[in-house]
Amino acid sequence: MPTTNTQRVRKSSSSIPIFILHAHKIVVFCSAAIFTCLFAVNLFLVADLEKQSIVVNESWQIQNHPTTYNNVNDNQVEFDQNDNNSNNTATNPVIDYFRRAGVELDNDSIESLPTWSQIESIIGKKPVFRGLDTCEKFRQTVPPLGRMLGSAGMFNSGTNLVTRLMKENCVIPERFNKYAPDGSKEDYGIRWQCPWGKHTPANFKNNHTAPKNEEIIKDHCLPIVTVRNPFDWMVSMCNIPYTARWPHHRICPHLVEMSSNGKKVPVGVKVKLAEQWLNFDSLADLWNEFYAQYYRDFEYPYLIVRFEDLTFRQYETTKTICECAGGVVKPQNMFKYIIKSAKQGPGHGKVSERTGMVEAWIKYGQPKQVKGGFSDEDYDAAIELLSHEFMESMGYKYPPPAPII
Repeated sequence: MPTTNTQRVRKSSSSIPIFILHAHKIVVFCSAAIFTCLFAVNLFLVADLEKQSIVVNESWQIQNHPTTYNNVNDNQVEFDQNDNNSNNTATNPVIDYFRRAGVELDNDSIESLPTWSQIESIIGKKPVFRGLDTCEKFRQTVPPLGRMLGSAGMFNSGTNLVTRLMKENCVIPERFNKYAPDGSKEDYGIRWQCPWGKHTPANFKNNHTAPKNEEIIKDHCLPIVTVRNPFDWMVSMCNIPYTARWPHHRICPHLVEMSSNGKKVPVGVKVKLAEQWLNFDSLADLWNEFYAQYYRDFEYPYLIVRFEDLTFRQYETTKTICECAGGVVKPQNMFKYIIKSAKQGPGHGKVSERTGMVEAWIKYGQPKQVKGGFSDEDYDAAIELLSHEFMESMGYKYPPPAPII
């Protein structure tokens, strides 16, 4: 039967509203589907971020653990590489360092402080470490909840300074997540010393345990071994020898003396370490042997760090140490610098003679004295007796000799 014009209109008009009538249902369905998809994606992203980002506390936002956070460019962590001798406090990088540390400098201090180029001429352009190649082994073999850092090193080498920096600025995130917010610094993975004792020679690791460390797994502690330019270190040992014993009250460091037959012989040193007296050929031999037992003999991960980098590059050096053990550091704008002397309590000499940040920069940022201030005999002996290989590997230079007249 033929279709009339009226029927055509009705059929045509009725076919259009079918889509319109159901359009709202389609929109609702699609919207729900899109929302569901977006919600699922959001959950995935949140879950992924939770794996990578750890909010340690209100002031610590650690991103992309363990290697990047706070978008800090390591090449600009401490100083611009260009020297700036300007007295303009707004552009002088040394003054800016102290400003970030919360230290207001007086004019006398500003005039006494070295320039950054002077500092670099003494300690080099970058921090120096030994044992960085063992960090990965530590992270791979020690479970995150077991990881710990502890200081080690000879007397007067910066063990207190590195401990203070770590305790104020570094945590092992997995340990923090377990013990926060009421845990101690030790709970968060930062110990005062490794279980065998911070001044104990490395060869005693397996047969000596410091008090209150009996339950600690020794292999779970990464020793952060502080070392210091031996010429400065020997002077400090003369001033505060702790348990070291050798005749040095009239001559410092008194490395050699004349024998009865007119030959130079080393002046022996005995030092009480690990509750027993140990003998060394000289003060230089003590410095050599203590650190060699880590880089030469130690079969476990370790990290040797310079006192000078802990003094002049606190943030950058702390960051490297902390991340070696799988830890995370406060962002630079939240970093706590150690301003006063890190040596606290009795047994470290007179409080008035302890060195804070400003004094340390002025004292150690100056060129070395001729022969290090040593006598001709001690200077020649130091060059002969100190380990040239270790000196070079740590970027240490010998003081200049006396000018030839």
